[in-house]
Formats: sequence, C-alpha cells, structure tokens
Amino acid sequence: MASHAEFRSAYEHTLPAIDALEQLPYNEAHVEACMDVLRQGLASMEQSTSKMMNMLYEVDVYMTPSSVQNAAGFNPQEALTHVSDLFHVGSACRHSHSQSYQAELLAKRETLADYTCEDISLPEFTTQWRTLEAVQQGQQQGMDDLADLLAKFG
Repeated sequence: MASHAEFRSAYEHTLPAIDALEQLPYNEAHVEACMDVLRQGLASMEQSTSKMMNMLYEVDVYMTPSSVQNAAGFNPQEALTHVSDLFHVGSACRHSHSQSYQAELLAKRETLADYTCEDISLPEFTTQWRTLEAVQQGQQQGMDDLADLLAKFG
C-alpha cells in the first residue's frame, strides 16, 4: 500500500536529524532545527496513517453486507458499526496492520515528549526513535493471522 510506503519514507526522513542530535555538539539552534524535522516527520506519518484508515473505511463501507435485501452493501450506519468493531477488536489482518502504524505514531510522539520533558536521555531517545517496534509486531501479527487463516483451508 502506498500509505505504508509513505509512512516509512516520512520516518526515514527523520533519521538524519536523529544522527545529527547524536553527532554534533550541543547547540540550542541546532537542537531546535532537529526537533522541527522530527515534528514535520510526525505530521507526515500522521497523514499517512490517516490515509490508511480512510482507505479501510472506504473499503468497509462498500464491502460490508447490507441487512437490507437487494442493497448493494452501502449502508453507512452498518459500515460505521463494522469499522468501529474492527478498530476495537482488530480481527482482520489489514486492520491490525494499520493499527500498528497508529501505535508506532503514538510511540514516536511519546518518545519525543519524554525527551523534550527530559524524562529520558539523548541515547535512550535515539535508540527508541530508531526502532519501528509496533510496526514489526503488527507485521508479525499479520503473518500469524494469515497462517491461521490458511491453516483453516488446509
């Protein structure tokens, strides 16, 4: 999906700022410039995540079976209920995968806030920023879900 690639691209554009924070001598103007890059990266990651969620909503609006006979499956109230259930339950592979991007975005925001409030050190901050743990866990969960699904057919 394009939005997954957009998320990763936005994330990867933040990594030079992380490197600069570690390698260059402390300078308040330098730190603020790096923080601006990180904030812009977070905004781009949020846009990508929103696109993923909107795509899921659009798919669910048109794919959810309607309770009205001979209807084409477009019942906005049922679609909203279905999407809401999926976000809370996370039962479908594509939904859990997109939720992992939401979780990663939240983790990055919390990491930046912790560093800004001096709750964590620079080495802790850079180590946490460089991982995409929630995305990796979501991918693993997606593979596990797919394996379970295929096992039901075999």
